[in-house]
Amino acid sequence: MTWPEPPSYYDPPKVGYKVILQQPAFPIVYPDPNIGQVLGNMRMSSWGLATGMALTGGALGYWKGSQRSWQRPGMFFGMFLLGKTGLAWGLIDSSYRLMGYKENDREVQTNLPGLLLRRETYV
Repeated sequence: MTWPEPPSYYDPPKVGYKVILQQPAFPIVYPDPNIGQVLGNMRMSSWGLATGMALTGGALGYWKGSQRSWQRPGMFFGMFLLGKTGLAWGLIDSSYRLMGYKENDREVQTNLPGLLLRRETYV
């Protein structure tokens, strides 16, 4: 019996890491947005969701911590946990809009000059 050759970790992978299961149904603003573009294009509803989740987490943490006299640590932990969850939700929603997977009329209007300049430089 012969053993297979061990994989070389220095060779590039043979398959890509990005798997796309659906095609964009809306105009693509940025095909691969960076964090600055995503944060700059977040809607107020996404910021409101993150703020509301942080406040809800704070209230639930305070209530749960009051059963053991740990009100402040429970409040801060709940605010952090649900606040970062709401922020991640908003970032994902914003990036989906920029990549064309969700309705993005506002983003297309906001970034239209940048899109036109970028197309003219590549032509």
